[in-house]
Amino acid sequence: MTNQKSKIFLSYAREDMGMAKRLYDDLKRFGLNIWFDQESILGGQNWKVEVKKAIRKSNYFLVILSKNSVSHEGYVQKEIRIALEKQELRSESKIFIIPVRIEKCEPDYEKLYDLNWIDLFPENEYQNGLRKILQVVSPGTFVIRNEPKELSTTDVQEMLKMHGYYEIDRNPAGNGIKHHYKVQEVNGDKIVIDEATGLIWQQSGSDEFMKFEDGNNWIVELNQNGYAGYHDWRLPTLEEAMSLMEPSLKKANLYIDAVFDELQTYIWTADLVKGEWRQWVVTFEGGSCDDGPFNYLGLSYVRAVRSGQSSRE
Repeated sequence: MTNQKSKIFLSYAREDMGMAKRLYDDLKRFGLNIWFDQESILGGQNWKVEVKKAIRKSNYFLVILSKNSVSHEGYVQKEIRIALEKQELRSESKIFIIPVRIEKCEPDYEKLYDLNWIDLFPENEYQNGLRKILQVVSPGTFVIRNEPKELSTTDVQEMLKMHGYYEIDRNPAGNGIKHHYKVQEVNGDKIVIDEATGLIWQQSGSDEFMKFEDGNNWIVELNQNGYAGYHDWRLPTLEEAMSLMEPSLKKANLYIDAVFDELQTYIWTADLVKGEWRQWVVTFEGGSCDDGPFNYLGLSYVRAVRSGQSSRE
């Protein structure tokens, strides 16, 4: 489970505020205790005193390295010095400073060269970098890509094996995820919270199968109506949709847990088939993921998802 006691200090140059906020939001989504000056310093507090105090009390010092933070003397340099002083007092084998680069740059501090850096660039490596950070600050946390992507059949094969997802043809040895489902009803709308992945799903989905474009419009309407009180529903990525796949048949002979409605036997994902103008589809009645709907009409159901907090035992 997520270690709620670990305190993580986030250090960055002012010019990198956008990336710092993105990383803060993503780490907070996993229930982590992040010290971020924009959120953690109260009005009227002496910010210099609070910064020093927070670094000394932190379990981890996460520093964003960029040309902005290494090219000139700023307060981030002072924060690094304080962190290095604390590092000197700790066992060499115990991780404290986690250098995270958002672009190619060379830090001034020689001692940072002894530490393994985590890169969040280029953009398609961001999710992998986030996973590496979580491996240190919250071992066992499960990270699933939530941004759409073009995927080849080879990409899909590698993804299934990496997560251990069951797929009847591509990864029949996969055991799937040990889920922690909770069903809730909000304003008459039923949702399923998966505490293992941090995802919140519609318990059912669309009552009819539809074209991909119509599925997107259906989600727009879902958000306009504030389904279950939320306005940020979306189509799942293939990684997210395949996380629901069970390695054996459940209710109604579907490879999905019985907490979900049995009507949505196959669903659209947001991921494109690489080099094609069609989407990947997850088929719970067949235990597979396919490069497009198997029916000749090119139709599928929709089950919307949104991101929440996540931990995995």
